[in-house]
Amino acid sequence: MDLAQHLQKARDALLKRNFDYAGSLLLQIVTLKPDHGEAFALLCETFQRRAERKPTPRWLARLGAAPYQLSASLAKLGRNPAGRVRALTRCLRLEPTSEPVAMALGEALAESGHMNSAVATFRSCATANPRSSAAWKAAATCHARLKEVDQALESLEKALQINPKDAEAERMRKNLTADVTLQAGAYENAQSSRDLIRDRNQAQQLELDQRIHRTGDEIVSELEELKQQLDSDPKDRRARRRIAKILARQGEFEEAIAVLEASRSFEDQVADLDDRVGDLRIEAQKAEVAQLAELQERSPHPDRARDLEQLEKDLGGLEISEYRRRLKDRPTELGLWHALGKALQDAGELDEAIEAFQRSVKDPKVRLDSLVRLGGCFHRKGLFDLAEKQLTAALEETSATGERGKAILYNLGLVCEKAGREEEAFRYYSRVYEVDIRYRDVAQRIETLRPR
Repeated sequence: MDLAQHLQKARDALLKRNFDYAGSLLLQIVTLKPDHGEAFALLCETFQRRAERKPTPRWLARLGAAPYQLSASLAKLGRNPAGRVRALTRCLRLEPTSEPVAMALGEALAESGHMNSAVATFRSCATANPRSSAAWKAAATCHARLKEVDQALESLEKALQINPKDAEAERMRKNLTADVTLQAGAYENAQSSRDLIRDRNQAQQLELDQRIHRTGDEIVSELEELKQQLDSDPKDRRARRRIAKILARQGEFEEAIAVLEASRSFEDQVADLDDRVGDLRIEAQKAEVAQLAELQERSPHPDRARDLEQLEKDLGGLEISEYRRRLKDRPTELGLWHALGKALQDAGELDEAIEAFQRSVKDPKVRLDSLVRLGGCFHRKGLFDLAEKQLTAALEETSATGERGKAILYNLGLVCEKAGREEEAFRYYSRVYEVDIRYRDVAQRIETLRPR
């Protein structure tokens, strides 16, 4: 099946309000590739729009969903997350705006390792239930597990807009805030998003996989159990992927890759396998960069600095080649264009990065970050008017008093200052200074540019 072609057909059907046909196409896609976040997002939208056009009485919808709710409960008891996902997807079709159903489906997807689809489900739940901060917090957790720090922070800000006194959301945001400004576009002090790898605190905070606390003994026990399952059934796809995931978390990347590659001769989802192997190779390279960066920080040495620079260059090349490979088969996946754009931007390939972000800006999940990064690319090329236009558009889509908003305002100040428009730069810096006097060096810049 050509998933990209099916996805385009589903979009066309959705535009024509042929919701049943769109839903059937999207269900085929997520059945073959459960972690297709874009397809899951469209599926949730299709269910919601179908319900708006053909509303079903709530009591009747709940009655129809009851058997699937029972199946989901039994699947949960039987530790069958895939079965739970299937049952809850059917429930969501009947109750597309139900917060409990959507939250349960998102949790089941996350438990199955399908983080992209889990994010799509939680964000859809938040849209359908605008007073729900829980959905945004859950989306933030998944974004963080996907290493999407910007989107995680954006989700937490939305949760806090709904409930400013949410202590859990505030705590999660504080864990991410320290580094997000650099990733969001502190162009002068961070030339590459991989600069962030050198910060050990960020490496710790990115692991927001703290909903399930596991002891070392429990993990060892699970790993042994999974290996026994694989010995009895070498084609057990779930066990093989779970083993690889555990090994990767333990830093055993080569062994994790070998476990996955061993299934290639009988694997029925080769594209998914290739993606997982590619992710592991990138993760292994990032771990090597982080380890050497930490060593260099503790004990600086010129030779080590050169080695670190080469490792980062190799990582960039690996990311670029991997995302280009995926886009050959799935050119409509906007999230992949965003990932490619980031890697190209880090490598200094600004023109190609701009082209990638101009595509990914159409994806609501990464639109804000794409706008900020477009601004960064134009800034580095000296195209200050274009940089200001992108950053201004980004500012309109976030809170000016939040961390993202302050980062964007600060960088608008940098752009105007570089362009020689000091009065405008002063106004942008002043807006940051007004809400956070200690933000970076904004106080110093205000003092320098203040009219005498």
